[in-house]
Amino acid sequence: MMSQDLLAGIERLLEAPAPKFIDSEAAGGHVTGLTKEAGLPASNQDLAWLAQALAGSADSLLALYRRWDGMRLFADQHDMDTCFYFLPISDMAEEKAQLEDWMQLGLEQAHDYVEHLDESGRQAFYGIPEWWRSAVVFAGFGYAPERFFIATEGVHRGRIFTHEHDGGYSIKVAESSDELLRQLAEDPAGFMRRNYGVGYHDVARYLPE
Repeated sequence: MMSQDLLAGIERLLEAPAPKFIDSEAAGGHVTGLTKEAGLPASNQDLAWLAQALAGSADSLLALYRRWDGMRLFADQHDMDTCFYFLPISDMAEEKAQLEDWMQLGLEQAHDYVEHLDESGRQAFYGIPEWWRSAVVFAGFGYAPERFFIATEGVHRGRIFTHEHDGGYSIKVAESSDELLRQLAEDPAGFMRRNYGVGYHDVARYLPE
């Protein structure tokens, strides 16, 4: 799928007239009304920085920032900070420094950067990998220190991870920025249920209106 097709999926999320999440029947079927917002296109200066930082590892992510310099998706209409968000480019470096502090906590368990599979079968690692220096932190969740970052070099080039602060390790969430955007557009409920615990543990369905 080309970047424009992927962006069309994100645009549909932003244009949804009255989006909502519905919890599973077993959890009571609670309905959460959602809202969303998106920034203006990134500046040429910020785009140049991001293009250099990504080094060709995520064309669809760069295309997204040409349209919107950050956005919030799946935000509780009563609390905009309960959401998934793409960071503005200007915040990425600071957020990376803050995430590194969390990742430092996992160094004692890293054992020379040992990778493993977590209980759900996803690739995970403790500590700070060799390719962290060039990684780009670009997204996250409200009310949680989890942040999404992409490897721009090494064996995981192009893959996207999030840091699980409770377990002290990082988990692969997508093979590429294309896959991440596809997950967001095609399975919002599954994406939030798998990756974000705050308030969305039991989400079963997403409805755009």
